[in-house]
Amino acid sequence: MVKQLFTPSQLAFKELFVGTLIYAVVLGFFDDYTGIVDAKSFSSIFFAAIILQILTSLLFLLKKRIVAWLKDRKEIGYRILMFFMVWLVMFLSKFVFIWSIDAILGDNVNINGFFGVLILAVSVTVIHKLADYAFVRLGKR
Repeated sequence: MVKQLFTPSQLAFKELFVGTLIYAVVLGFFDDYTGIVDAKSFSSIFFAAIILQILTSLLFLLKKRIVAWLKDRKEIGYRILMFFMVWLVMFLSKFVFIWSIDAILGDNVNINGFFGVLILAVSVTVIHKLADYAFVRLGKR
């Protein structure tokens, strides 16, 4: 029998903590080296990172529920519906991200455009997946 090393609460905390730090680093680099992010201070970047990580966690929870709701249905119509609903949620979430940052932080942080958020989200996702891969690999030694 394999003993579980971490509780679900610990894993959720790790996910939120590491995700926020990854968002902060990526936002900082994008602020320094691109025109996609414009921030007035590191504090603003860090608050944006917290907001974006919370929204990302909620987004993946919603996606997981949609898939769980439709995954056991074998008809092709349900498969198409699941694909469309997941795509729609992922697509519309970028607008929610932009609106939330603008509503909460105003002119302190600007993420320029839908594609800016998309590039930011892809960058954060890739880095987060690499961090998760490293975390798992370190546990296997």
